[in-house]
Amino acid sequence: MSLIGRQSISDKNYRMFGYDIMFRDDSADAGRPTDVSVSASVLDRVMNEIGPENAVGGYRGLLKTDREFLENDIVETIPAQKFLLMVLESSLGDPRLEEVLKRRYSQGFRFGINDAAINEANLERIEALSPWIDIVKIDTLRTMKRWAQEGIVRLHRKGKKVIASKVETHVMFEFYKSLGCDYFQGFYLKRPHVVQGESLSPSREQALMIWNLLENDADITEIVEALEKNHVLSLQLMRFLNSSYFSFRAPITSIRQIISLIGRKALANWLMLMLAAFRSVGGANHPLLLMVINRTEIMTGLLKLSRPEASQEKIDTAYLVGMLSLIHLLLNMSHREFLHKINVSPEIEEAMFEAQGEWGELLTVTRHIENTDYESIRPFMERYRIDPKKMDRLIADAMEKVNRFDELLNQEF
Repeated sequence: MSLIGRQSISDKNYRMFGYDIMFRDDSADAGRPTDVSVSASVLDRVMNEIGPENAVGGYRGLLKTDREFLENDIVETIPAQKFLLMVLESSLGDPRLEEVLKRRYSQGFRFGINDAAINEANLERIEALSPWIDIVKIDTLRTMKRWAQEGIVRLHRKGKKVIASKVETHVMFEFYKSLGCDYFQGFYLKRPHVVQGESLSPSREQALMIWNLLENDADITEIVEALEKNHVLSLQLMRFLNSSYFSFRAPITSIRQIISLIGRKALANWLMLMLAAFRSVGGANHPLLLMVINRTEIMTGLLKLSRPEASQEKIDTAYLVGMLSLIHLLLNMSHREFLHKINVSPEIEEAMFEAQGEWGELLTVTRHIENTDYESIRPFMERYRIDPKKMDRLIADAMEKVNRFDELLNQEF
């Protein structure tokens, strides 16, 4: 099995640029990050099973390649307008690389350099290839700060865009932003970034009060009255649920109709999601919001694969756990502070902070999938006898759902 995933790349204002296509093979080193060229089997899965549109949505995809792969005719099956071919650092010294890049460039393919340590030797090699290179990804963990600064200046002089890769903290993000990096990739998006003194607006406080009413089985009349008193929230919720992202047979025209159609738990989940979505309009935290969607889809999908008999209530809880594991980052709040505002169950808190119980197991495996860590999810798949093809389908379906939500944000909100 080859586990395929993607990691977002965005600019300094958190606007999406593209996705780095990640993959792991079921080899001895499958649990560790790979820096190898895309193989024919992985390419076949991306192009024919997942599909290029699902793999990257409306953005560019970055595919790792080496000189040997670029010489293979299989390259011609890649839609050049959707993918940048990122040449591995190990190929920079290959004497035949320049000739191959020149030929493929004339055929419409566009190239970048993948995760290079910036030093004088590598800069000279990259500058020699600059006529056929559009973008350079800097490996921030293997680049000294003085070389990062000089490298970005020299690459910009050549008209090249620069991606800071493996950005793990907000401090690192701010440093590379100060150097003028164009794009950023890494786990810094998932790190807490609490803004001191920031609090929820009165409208969001009201929304969380309604969320608590829904979760605590308040009388339906009380819920309807609370929502109808908040006219802006009611209108946003109606518009959200009537959008192309959802597939109700008839338009929803009242709050009471929503509750009767989808139930309290689903409405509570979508209310929380909608609040995060509206906070993210205009680019801020957009990539993180898409991660929330991906995580909720993977969580619910894993539950269905491992426990086919799971009730709708269980599925709704899995969705909620996935959402609550990230949504505090969108609100710049501490995790515990936010959870205490919405009175979640002890089981959910244990899942978040101790990775315990049924929900903790699902959340842990979901994180491994996000990191394309095959070795760490293998025991879960064996325990529940999950067919690798069904796992592949789950990941592809989650990508499709994320893409649809992204279109909703870009077109309707």
